Parts: sequence; C-alpha cells; structure tokens
Amino acid sequence: MALQIPENVNLYDQMVKQAKAHPKKIIIEDTGSSYTYKKFLIAVNIMSKKLEQSLGHEKRIGLFLPNVVGQVIVLFGLFKNEQTPCLLNFTMGTQNIIDCIETASLGTVITSRQFIEKANLGFALEEMEKQVKIIYLEDLASGITTFNKIAGVIETRTSRLKKTAPGEVILFTSGTESKPKGVVLTHRNIFANIKQAFAHIEVRETDRIFNPLPLFHSFGMTVGSILPFISSVKTYLYPSPLAFRDIPKAIYKDKSTIFVATNTFFENYAKFATKEQLHTLRIVVAGGERLQKDVRELYRTKFGINILEGYGATETSPIIALNTPKHHKDGTVGQLIPLMEAKIAKVEGVNQGGNLMLKGPNVMKGYLIHGKGFIPCGEWYNTGDIAEIDKDGYINIISRLKRFAKIAGEMISLNKVEELALDCFGESVFFAVSIPDAHRGEQIVLFTTKTDVSKRDFKKFIKEKKLSMLYFPARFEHIDEIPLLGSGKPNYWKLENLAKSES
Repeated sequence: MALQIPENVNLYDQMVKQAKAHPKKIIIEDTGSSYTYKKFLIAVNIMSKKLEQSLGHEKRIGLFLPNVVGQVIVLFGLFKNEQTPCLLNFTMGTQNIIDCIETASLGTVITSRQFIEKANLGFALEEMEKQVKIIYLEDLASGITTFNKIAGVIETRTSRLKKTAPGEVILFTSGTESKPKGVVLTHRNIFANIKQAFAHIEVRETDRIFNPLPLFHSFGMTVGSILPFISSVKTYLYPSPLAFRDIPKAIYKDKSTIFVATNTFFENYAKFATKEQLHTLRIVVAGGERLQKDVRELYRTKFGINILEGYGATETSPIIALNTPKHHKDGTVGQLIPLMEAKIAKVEGVNQGGNLMLKGPNVMKGYLIHGKGFIPCGEWYNTGDIAEIDKDGYINIISRLKRFAKIAGEMISLNKVEELALDCFGESVFFAVSIPDAHRGEQIVLFTTKTDVSKRDFKKFIKEKKLSMLYFPARFEHIDEIPLLGSGKPNYWKLENLAKSES
C-alpha cells in the first residue's frame, strides 16, 4: 500500500492517540526525569492551562530552553493551545537571537533561570528583556496547584482529540540575507517526514533513540523529540552533544539503539568510547556535514559499526535522503525518502552536477524574512547544494552553492562574513568560500585584493558586534584579481577550488 499523508494533522492529537494505546510505556527520559505516556500527557494538559493563563491567545511564542523533557512538555502544550513555538538557537550570537525575535515578531519568550545561569547567558537575556516579556519555566511549574493537577488527570481520562486547525513550528537558519530566516514548518510537514522515515528505514517500537541534539536543530526536534510520541519509540534527551566522554557512558546505560550525530561529534566520541559502551547501537546516522572516510573506517574497525550517511535540511523537516543497512553506498547520502521528488538544475560556472531541487509533503510552508514577513515556498525547494544522482538513485553532494559554511554543525552565512569585512575595513573587496575541514566539517577562507588586512582588527570587530566567532575565517588569502563569471558575478566555484589547492 502506497504511503499517504492526511491533509489535516495536529501533533498533539497524534501524541494523544499513542498515549491512549500505550499509557504505561516509558516514552521520554532525560538526565533527571522519566515519563510514561500517561504521565507526559497529564503534564502537557496541565502545562497547556498554565500557558493559556500566562500567554492568552498570543500566536507565536519563543522557546529558549535546554534539551530537557520540560521543553518538550511546553512544546506539546503550545500545540494543544494552537500556538506556534519558535525555537531560538541559544548558541547564536546575541544579535542573531534578537534578529530572530524581530523576524518572528515575538512578544514572549519562555526560558529557565537555571539554564540561563548554567549556560552563562545572562547578557543575552538582558538584551532579550529589552524586546520581549520573559516567562520562566520554574515559575510556571511552581504555580501548578493541586486543583491544576486534578484537572489535568481528569482531562487526560475524558478528553477527546481536539481536531484543531493545522499548526506550525518555526525554526531559524541564516540566509543569504544578513538576518536569520524563520523556517515555517507545518504539523503536516513534520508528521510526513516521520512517516517517510519509517517507510524508508526499519524503526521498531522496541528501539531507543539517544538524542543529544537541541530542539532548535530540526533533527533534534523532529526525530529526537516528536517522532517518539507519534511512533511509540522511546527517546533519551541529553543536554549537550559536546560531552564527548560522558555520552558513550550514557548510551551504554540507556541501552540506546539509534544514535545520530555529525562527523565532528563522531570523531570526538571515538576518542573516549569503548566497543562495549556502543554495542547496543543498531542504527547510527551521520548528517549535517560530510562523513569523512577515516571516521567511517574508525567506527567499522574499532566498534563494528557501519555509520549510515544521510542528508537533510531545516526546510525539509529535515530528512531528505538516507543510506540504510540494506541499501547503502559509501560516499553518497543515500536515496531519497518516499514521496520526495528531485531534479538537477544547471548552474552557471559549475561543470559537475547541478543545483538540487526538491518537492514533497515534508517541504516547508515558507520563510519568515526579517522586515518582509512571510514568503511562501514555491513548487520546488532550491537546496542550493550542487549534487549528482546516479542511475540507482543515490545522491552525491559535491558542494554547496548556497552561501553557507557548516562549521561544527552550525550554518554560517558566507555573505555575512563578507559584509562584516566590508563594515570593518570599509572596502567591498572580500570574497568568502568554504572548504572541507577534517575536524569541524568546513572552514572559511576569505579572499581579498586588499594587502593590509589586520586579522586582529577583524576578530575584535566581530566580538564588538556580539556575533559568534564562527564568522572569523580560518584563513585569509591575498589575490591579485577576483575571477568572474560571464555575467560579471564573482566565480566562487573557482575561488573554492583555489582554496582547496592551497590548503
């Protein structure tokens, strides 16, 4: 039977269906708590009432929270209230966070005092408070009365599906514009991607997902935090993917069977993990950046694990293609998941491959653009990635045409780097490209025809702008003349190849 996705989907309703079918099953855990479906549903019903009291009918709500069960409870509480969660990336520079708040026209952000203190985000919070009302998760929790708890239990026993209008979630990514873009995903987009994944690779109800990826990353949200409740597959939330020594121990303790990370993270986990600690893993997927040959081989020889490389984008909820245990080809990102279509569009200045274009039920509704509002997605989503598709349907990502670098899993706008250099030095003679980096996924190389560029001044300028230091190039290269396309535009393809040849 062909896979079909219903037109109207509400993720709260989908969670309720599973909760009624598996009330006693432990479905989500973090380092300090464990919830059965029934306990989680009660918590969501109570939280939805508290949120309603605090937020009224405010449409979009910012979430600035760590990777803990509390954030997922808030997420589903907002789903129930027909409100749109906007997941803010707390690793962004402060100015980018403010830009996201402005892009989504947020009036309220929910955060946690304990989180702000532990993550040393006091300055970011001070700047946010100038723009929005801050609500603390601790205050919502402490305000829960016995009456609220009783009402939550009663509602859980008697409530029917809400059959609400289709909802949305907003994530943020950097665009070719200087401001981050809001990616508007519908509940149907996310639900479709989950069903597509299940039709593409065998996931069992007995599986246990280990998720150290934050919810502001599309994979951390969809696969690590929503899929479990839609498909009755337990998930374990770990607060940070950077705990390289402790994560293998946590995987062993949880007996996790599914684990997803980036090449950079896998490389670091391997330094501390033992084969015994990872022996329960059944499906291990690398995404976010190219899986390097040495890391793939290391996991095969040291742990007996075949890492499956996949490909996704925030705009596609996120999974696009994935190698599977039965169907895989090294060096590719696998075959398209069901219900997706792809085509390759010719790109000026590119001789191998072309621009990968996609469509499917998991493709976003559209973008929120700073100062412009909502821009709907066209029939085909332009990935901005240069790719080839072989005769068997395996996709090879050659390079990114999009003006981004993906450094340690974070998307950094190359146009933004150029704009910063222009602002710092007063001349538009800077051209940024990204090339592969064995340790961080990619690195930025900044070409310039200017001879007296001070790296120290540029670093100081970025710090003064309160931006992430990921915008600081790994290399500065002087060039006498910038190569141009016939159209008069800079030939970034040639600059990228030049950067690779000199690395």
